[in-house]
Amino acid sequence: MRIERHEGFDRVSYYFGGACCPGWRAEYVAEATERGRSTSTSMSGRSILQIYFYDTASALESGTIEYNGPNPLTDPAARNVVEVVLTPSFERTTQSFLGIRADHPNFLVNTRYDPARVVVDIYG
Repeated sequence: MRIERHEGFDRVSYYFGGACCPGWRAEYVAEATERGRSTSTSMSGRSILQIYFYDTASALESGTIEYNGPNPLTDPAARNVVEVVLTPSFERTTQSFLGIRADHPNFLVNTRYDPARVVVDIYG
């Protein structure tokens, strides 16, 4: 997982082991509430973008290396993304929350390959 600054947008990239990317859903939410929990995580920023990744195997199941970097992830060069939080896989679903500096800016989600990754571009 990493944050990159580009001209006109910030990109959050999620890397996956293997040749395929999981299914995903992205939406703005009022609170960063992890699936299976009743309390929410405090997030910095004016809005929260939630990314769901479906059919994600745990590191034990897949034999891949689990993300072990900073969590929450920040990048002082980013203009739109304040922080990114990644939750552990729960019932083959993984969530991530992006704290966004502005109020619900436009975003675009795409899959890329070689290496397999889902990229989220936040415009502003």
